[in-house]
Amino acid sequence: MAISSLYPRKTMRNRQRFMADRLDYDQKAEKTIDGDLVSSYMCLPESAAEEFEASKKLYFLTTGRRQDPAHDILMYRIIQSFKPGEITPEEANRLGYELAMKFTKGQHQFVVSTHVDKAHIHTHIEFNSTNLNCDGKFQNVKDSAFILRELNDDLCRVHGYSVIENPKPSAKKQKEMAAAQYGSSHKEQLRRAIDRVLPDSRDYEDFLAKMRAEGYEIKEGKGLSFRAPGWDRFTRSDKLGSDYTREALRERSAVRRGPSAGAKKPFQRDGRKVNLLIDIQAKMAAGKGAGYEHWAKIFNLKEAAKTLNFLVDNGLTDYDELTARAEQAGTRFDTASRRIKQLEARMSQAAQLKTHIINYSKTRDVYAAYQKSRHKKEFRAEHEAEIAQHEAAKKAFDDLGGKPIPKVAQLSQEYARLLAEKQGQYEEYRAARQDMIAYQTAKRNVDKILGLTPEQQEQNREQKPER
Repeated sequence: MAISSLYPRKTMRNRQRFMADRLDYDQKAEKTIDGDLVSSYMCLPESAAEEFEASKKLYFLTTGRRQDPAHDILMYRIIQSFKPGEITPEEANRLGYELAMKFTKGQHQFVVSTHVDKAHIHTHIEFNSTNLNCDGKFQNVKDSAFILRELNDDLCRVHGYSVIENPKPSAKKQKEMAAAQYGSSHKEQLRRAIDRVLPDSRDYEDFLAKMRAEGYEIKEGKGLSFRAPGWDRFTRSDKLGSDYTREALRERSAVRRGPSAGAKKPFQRDGRKVNLLIDIQAKMAAGKGAGYEHWAKIFNLKEAAKTLNFLVDNGLTDYDELTARAEQAGTRFDTASRRIKQLEARMSQAAQLKTHIINYSKTRDVYAAYQKSRHKKEFRAEHEAEIAQHEAAKKAFDDLGGKPIPKVAQLSQEYARLLAEKQGQYEEYRAARQDMIAYQTAKRNVDKILGLTPEQQEQNREQKPER
């Protein structure tokens, strides 16, 4: 029978090294027939750890959110296991890929590695907790494991593989029972409320006012605490992670507030635009006066130096040009990503249709006997898998809308052509992704270094340079 499990991955050590170790283990040559049983989505198996890490850096730059390393989930592992002798390794890998695509809805990178070193064939799926847009993370809700099992069971039934019918419910883990009893899930609820309210707040006091409007009671003593309606106790914000202490929240709201009224607009000096490189160098060379210390806390000088080097190497001295290149890089990445998704979707359709054609041919006689049987209920119980395969194939043929059913050879040729195009397109995808991350990171760093708010960025674009 086919079973599945879901496991979150987190670590207190170097996260990229940790992800690389896990992925390297999954892809061991002796387990995957020299890597032939490894497939991936929106990443290359050999560089998946680096690509996962890049998305996490871009996530932080995009959202400003960073979790305590002890609670930060880097990726999730799914294990899909099959009854010995029931499935071929190649088919197991394809089903693992299909399960990962359905479960993540195509919004997360993943690597699928099928192992044949045990008596039972099983597949390890590792997917990135950060989504493809780098603006959110996978939400591991209470019923995620149940949803995964339902998807896995449905997938296996369609392809004629056995599943565990009516599984016994497992006992709650001690940690889950404690969460239900003491409401530790309040932390996640409070964290999400803060992340939703803070970006629209003018300052720290406005943030507190908005939290009260959301229904939270607020208590300020040694720390900052919140209590929502229905909660028995207050929850301290510093228990949510280093980005949620009172000092961190004051700092995050101050960053969003921008310069005080009457201050000179960034990028403008005496009504003229100032060269980006000059402004950044001046900021980095600033003395230890008021303002410098606060800026140094929210932006690392080393990152400022990297940004300056990037601008010099790419001949960028104008903010408008930097913005345009960042937008172009994003558009190029979106185009390549969209094409790969189209190819992936058509490849999946071709593979499924090929399976249905083969299954239809194999089960035709059984289904004909079922149609003629005078004891259909008993006959179906005895031949449930074959009948399910035949009916699934018929439905797939009906969905063609009257179009002729293609030959298996035609589908195999189409799949090979699509795979070749996908492999070629992936080189463009990787290059576009690297450009997008580089230019968008540089732009966000410039905005941070010079304290630009969205309104000031727009004003800078409207201000024309004097010749």
